[in-house]
Amino acid sequence: MREIISHLLPKKEEDVRMVAAALKTHGPKFESAFLEWATPYGRYKAKGLWAKVKPDPDAMTEVIERQVIAANDKYQIFGPVEIKALSPIEWAIKGVLPRRGVSMIFGPSGSGKSFVALNMIYAIAEGSEFFGRLAKQAPILYVGLEGQAGIKNRIIAMERAQGRPMPEFMRVLLTNAFSITNPQQVEKLAKECPQGCIVVIDTLNQAAPNADENSSKDMGLILAGAKRLAELVEGNCVLIHHSGKNAQAGERGHSSLRAALDCSIEVSRNDDRRSWKVAKAKDGKDGEEHAFRLEIVEVGMDEDGDAVTSCVVVPDESPVAPGAKPMNKLQKLGMESFREACRTSGGMDEQGNFTGLHRELWRPVFYRMYADAPSDDARRTAFNRVLKDLVKRQELTEQDNVYRLAGLAAQLVEACIAKVIQKGRPGQSEQANEREQQPNTFAPGYRTNRTHTL
Repeated sequence: MREIISHLLPKKEEDVRMVAAALKTHGPKFESAFLEWATPYGRYKAKGLWAKVKPDPDAMTEVIERQVIAANDKYQIFGPVEIKALSPIEWAIKGVLPRRGVSMIFGPSGSGKSFVALNMIYAIAEGSEFFGRLAKQAPILYVGLEGQAGIKNRIIAMERAQGRPMPEFMRVLLTNAFSITNPQQVEKLAKECPQGCIVVIDTLNQAAPNADENSSKDMGLILAGAKRLAELVEGNCVLIHHSGKNAQAGERGHSSLRAALDCSIEVSRNDDRRSWKVAKAKDGKDGEEHAFRLEIVEVGMDEDGDAVTSCVVVPDESPVAPGAKPMNKLQKLGMESFREACRTSGGMDEQGNFTGLHRELWRPVFYRMYADAPSDDARRTAFNRVLKDLVKRQELTEQDNVYRLAGLAAQLVEACIAKVIQKGRPGQSEQANEREQQPNTFAPGYRTNRTHTL
């Protein structure tokens, strides 16, 4: 108790009186501690207050809140030395989830976002790894507001898949009576959490059932509640949320939601291929996708003797085979522009073999064909994304910014491309015929350094 009151200043009579009331709740044995603390105020005056006040167990909280507000009611201005001395960002999962702030995991129904969230918080509670990224151990509170019957099965599935029990640092709250827009309920929940806790709320919709997510006012109340909860626990409030009708447009609700987040993690599904990525990171790298699959785990039997199952997240390192899933509109445009650019600017060696297409010769053709792009910045962003997507899908290969076709049929298709190039360029066919009549002076397998012919 002496340690607690040592952080308070006995300047105002009201504060001294309320500290006396709080200590008096615990009996006369704390009078000496009170008088010692109140010496700057005046020992005799303090003794008189002690004699007059009535015990009040809540009085101390009011004093602490008042003095903390007063202490923080000023601007904190940093110079060059002070700004460099600030602590670096702390990560709950390095490069993925910060230790403090407001974060979100979102995706369409059936994408596996709740399973990804459970995998993440298991790693944090254990201090283990999440998709190869180190997690720093921290207490976890998982607030299950929907699908409560399935949460037990998910945890059993995790235990069986990992061969160990639910982490000691993890706790689960199953309730239908929590509203993140209710300040009293936020305060009540925070009191149940240890400091530094990661609070995961599944889902945002159930935590604000009467709110209009598209309203800036209602979304402001949701964000205020999430920020307050994060501040009270000195940790992170993670909201699990749904995508909008157009999944490509991101999370559902008012645009102020994304703007206020410290971190946003998107979970997506295309047929049976699932992945997650950091869609927004204030202090980290975003955009890198990580594929996963949901592995079925048997967790028990029902009353009819049928197996009860759940799922766990398993990283999926297998590459995406060409044609494994349909290309989207932009990827199709990328391949069309690649073929068009090959016809006009594709590289040829001295033997008439196709040697690839340099990205800077491909770029203007893509820009021209992507006529409905809103701006040059949008074309540039789309082009860079298409390059990565087509390589990832193994439609193309890349070396030193030169792109070629991939797959079993690549050699045959590239031979066709070479013939098209020869026909489309004046003099190219004649040169090829001349080469056929001349002895081959090149060693087998030799390829010139030329990557393109203008």
